[in-house]
Parts: sequence; structure tokens; C-alpha cells
Amino acid sequence: MSSDADNLLKQSRESSLRSRRDSMSLVNLALEADPQHSLAHAIRGLYYYAERHQRNYREINECVANSTKYLSDSDTRARHYNQALTSASMGDAAAMVFHLEQQLLDDPLDVNALKLCQSELFWLGEMKWSASLSDSVEKPWSIDHEHYSDFLAIRAFDLEETGHYDAAEKYGRQSVELNPSDVWGTHAVTHVMYMQGRSRDGARWLDDLHSGGHWQGLGQMVLHLWWHRALFHLHQHEHDAALSVYDEYLRNFEIEMIAALPDLYLDLQNATSLLLRLEFLNVDVGARWSALADICAGRINDASNAFSCAHYAAVLAADQRFNQAQSLIEQMTLASASGSSIASSFVNAAIPAAEAAIAHRKRDYRAVINILMPVRYRLVQMGGSHAQREVFMLMLADALQQEGESDLLQKLSADLTDTGFDEIMARRILS
Repeated sequence: MSSDADNLLKQSRESSLRSRRDSMSLVNLALEADPQHSLAHAIRGLYYYAERHQRNYREINECVANSTKYLSDSDTRARHYNQALTSASMGDAAAMVFHLEQQLLDDPLDVNALKLCQSELFWLGEMKWSASLSDSVEKPWSIDHEHYSDFLAIRAFDLEETGHYDAAEKYGRQSVELNPSDVWGTHAVTHVMYMQGRSRDGARWLDDLHSGGHWQGLGQMVLHLWWHRALFHLHQHEHDAALSVYDEYLRNFEIEMIAALPDLYLDLQNATSLLLRLEFLNVDVGARWSALADICAGRINDASNAFSCAHYAAVLAADQRFNQAQSLIEQMTLASASGSSIASSFVNAAIPAAEAAIAHRKRDYRAVINILMPVRYRLVQMGGSHAQREVFMLMLADALQQEGESDLLQKLSADLTDTGFDEIMARRILS
């Protein structure tokens, strides 16, 4: 193997881990230096897979073939990553995680493998599994390790999503103290503050890090932090400021990374969720739905991410494109019968969420209630964070209010703590 290729691949993995924009270009350079680098081919395929877009399937399969072709029997790391990518290409995300777990047994300090596990388990709605995994590899980590801040950030998010807020904030803050540009540690602390209703603390936390210049040159996760900033604006009744965040950051095509990937699934989730929340607060969002629907219409046949599909349905319905929304439901139904790891995510959560979003736009509030109340405990299965899934709880709450179902609304509020939310969110449902 080429030492130049190894060094470039190491830089690429670090870039990806820290949400920089050049991870793909660096892995491509590694493959130019050594076209037979099995691990580099596997990593490249995993980058494509992480974009959750059907247009990448051909490249993913090519990476599987090349990684397998050049795989050495003695290279156990490459073998685990190759097996992980192979499983991902076949739609078996759970098996992908298993193979990366095998890598972590060999090397518990492989923070890239740990981050990939967390990412997959997040979209499978399996954050308890993720928390168990990060807990199992914690012992050998120390502050002397170059990626200790990255491990702390991963552990912090696991703890936050499993309800251990004090510990999550501790780990997250320590991560950011070691590396102020660690957006994943920043993100974990932001989630804690959101879940605890600490909107002023959260706004100050994000504003201080942004004004300190710590987000320069970073990737799409920065836009997700701006989405969180907009939510803090909403909780402080600063609706115009939230709309400004939408226009200046979330869908500003003068930003290079938005122009380059206008239909990136996470960006579309951010935009959709913010517009829905604004409308629940009776804020007129103007023509923004139409521009967003033009892009989501291109994802109708793409069922690569269940949680995203529910958002695409909401966008299409908001722009009165009900035929397209129904076509999306049909694709989601096909995906639910595919036998992939996320098939149950569609059946149990994403399809009901999408159907409810369509019904809500048609003002069929009774249908929204009938669809979402029976599955409220299962919505976690479509992935996403508690804060992200909250938008569907708000949709259900709005329908209950519209129908005058005060008893069911109280029931929903009381049940929220059992579905992974907290008392602060329960009070927001009732407000």
C-alpha cells in the first residue's frame, strides 16, 4: 500500500468525522495514489451511502466491487469496512452495524467506525443500541488521544437521545472545550438545551460558537445547527428571525454547499420541519413551500431514508401536489415490502407520518388523529432525533385542538414522556 494513500485516507476520515467539506475529494486523491486500496474504496462507498440518495447506488456498487477485488486476507480493518459497505449496498443496515462492531472489537479506538454505527442506528431508531456501543468502548479512551473530543461528542449524543441529559451536556461541553469546532459536540449540547426548554441558553451557546469563527469551512452539519438556532427563535416568539434563518442559511443557494447539493436529505428535513412549525404558529411562510416542492418532487422515487420521505410528503402536500404525494406513498409502500432493514420503518412509522401530513394539509384532522394516535409510540422507528420527530407530535396536537379533543390532547401530553420526550415538550404540545 502507498503511504501517501494511507495519509490521504486518514485525512479524509478525519475530515468526514469533523464535518469538513473535503472528505470525498481526499479519498479520491488517496485512490489516485493507490487505485488498489481496498479500504479507501470501502470508505468512498460509505461516503456515497451516507448521502441517502438513489443516484449514488451505481457508485456504491462499484466501490463494493473494487474494495472486494483488492481486499487482502491479512487486512482485517479493510475486511470489516468492506463487509459493512456490502451489507449497506444490500439494504441491510443492521448487518452493516454488526460488521463495524466487529471492527470495534479489534480496535475500540476506531472512532470512525463508532461514528458510522451511530449514524446508522440513528436512522434505525436504535439509539439505545448506539449508547450501549459507545459505552462498551469508552474505557481505553483518554484525553491524550487525538480523537478524544470526537469520541466525547459521539458519546454525548448517545446519552442525550437516551435521556441522560446531565451526562450528555458534560461530555458535549468537554468535547467543545477540547475542540471548539467540533460541531457534533456542539450539536449534542444543543439538543440537551432544547429538550430541557433552555432556549436562551441554547441561543447563547450557538451564537457564541458561531461568532467565535468556529464553524468556518465546515459542512452541512452547520446548517443543521442553524435549524436548531431557528427553533430557539421560535421558542422566544421571534418568528421573523426564524424566517430569516430559513432564507439566509437553510435554503440560501448562494451558499456553496446548498448550491452543490440542493436536494440533500438533511437540508430538506431542516427546511420542511421549520416551515411546518412556523405554520403551526400561524406564521405565513409565503411561497417557500413551492420552491421546496420543486426539489422534493425529484425525490418521489427515492425511498433511501424513511424519515426524509415523510418530510417530502409534507412538502408536496403543502404545495397542493397531492398526486405526487400519493406517488411517493406508493414508493414508500414498495420499500416497506423490500426486506431491507428500514422496511419496518416505513410500515410502522414513516408511511403513517406521511399520510398524516397529507391529511393535515387537506384539513382532515380526524384522519390525522386516527392515523397518528395509534402509532405515536412507534414513530421512533423511522429514525431522527426526539427534537426532529416532535414536528409530527405537534401536527397531531394541532389536529386534536382543531377537533376539540381536549381529553386526547391531555393523554398525548401525558404519553410523551413514555415515547422519549420530556415534560418541557409535553407543555409545548399543550401551549
